[in-house]
Amino acid sequence: MKTSALKRIAVCLLALLCLAVCFALPAAATQGKRVYDPVGMLTETDAVSLASHLDELSSRYGVEMYLATYLADTRFDDLYGDEYCANVRNLYKENAVLLVVTYEEWNDMYYYNMYTYGSATSAIKQNEVNRILDSYDVYTNLKFGHIYDGATAFFDLSALAYEGRTGVSWGAIIAVSAIIAVVIALVIRAGIVASYKKKHASVDYPLDRYAKLKLTHSEDHYVTEHTTRVYSPRSSGGSGSRHGGGGGHRGGR
Repeated sequence: MKTSALKRIAVCLLALLCLAVCFALPAAATQGKRVYDPVGMLTETDAVSLASHLDELSSRYGVEMYLATYLADTRFDDLYGDEYCANVRNLYKENAVLLVVTYEEWNDMYYYNMYTYGSATSAIKQNEVNRILDSYDVYTNLKFGHIYDGATAFFDLSALAYEGRTGVSWGAIIAVSAIIAVVIALVIRAGIVASYKKKHASVDYPLDRYAKLKLTHSEDHYVTEHTTRVYSPRSSGGSGSRHGGGGGHRGGR
């Protein structure tokens, strides 16, 4: 075989090898990241920043953290946690927390679901799961498509829950109890003072016997009006989430 022919074959093989590497690297990089965002809910900068934050949390608390995003299709039985484990990274052998955010384009709605694996399942109690899912920063951000802020809040709370530190602290309980005790004492004191004054009050004058009142006009004046808005998340609990989930599913909103 001529040298020129061998060179052409070598060049072709090298080109094919380069193409194979180019196709393989993005897939490997996608599967290796903590942030799996094929639909582009995050900017590139936010994805890198969030992945770095998840690396830090995972190292500090000893539980792996992952985010996945999907565009919802017309099926209602999609097990997105299972799909992630089957196609991206198998979490059934890890101690991990997975947040899955889905977007329904036809009704412009975001949904999010929480999955836990390994020791994270027993470490994060169900009441803590609900506390995380209903957290104001998590709920309002993820529901309105602010994925970076919502996911950051979600994983921060999940890391603390894994360590057992998201419940109400004893200091807060003592402070609230002290405030309640002071309020009760003030109410009792006010009642005693009012009772004492009533005993020394002057005799009531029978006005109805010596005076007459004829009401001809009545008018109410409103000085101001105040409206209070209260945040009330749509809670669906562990079994009432939109998407079911096998194994690691804990709840969703």
